[in-house]
Amino acid sequence: MDDENTSRAMGYVCVDLVRTIHDLDLQARRVARRLGYDYAGLTKSSSLIVPEALLDHVATHRIELLIVPDLGHLRGRIPPELAELTDIHNLATGQTHERPGGYAPDEGATNPLAADAQT
Repeated sequence: MDDENTSRAMGYVCVDLVRTIHDLDLQARRVARRLGYDYAGLTKSSSLIVPEALLDHVATHRIELLIVPDLGHLRGRIPPELAELTDIHNLATGQTHERPGGYAPDEGATNPLAADAQT
């Protein structure tokens, strides 16, 4: 498959919020495979790393699906603009939040990273 046309998924975890990363990586791989994405790996950060760097990483690597352990824990730590660049899958609920446009609902997609979002 041509690298330009590959749909990529990536896992993301803030290591300050989890005990083990191995299980999250396995779960993210399964979700990516089930949804038909090429899994690009797990990206880790901590509260010591600037979370806005994730925006650049997702844009640079053309990540179409970001898989996170729990949106509730990441809300307020990750810039809400990220939800405009990529779909986000919440492992805690099994929900995939689609970015605006494409397959998003006609009534408009809600930003799952917004401070007032409920998931």
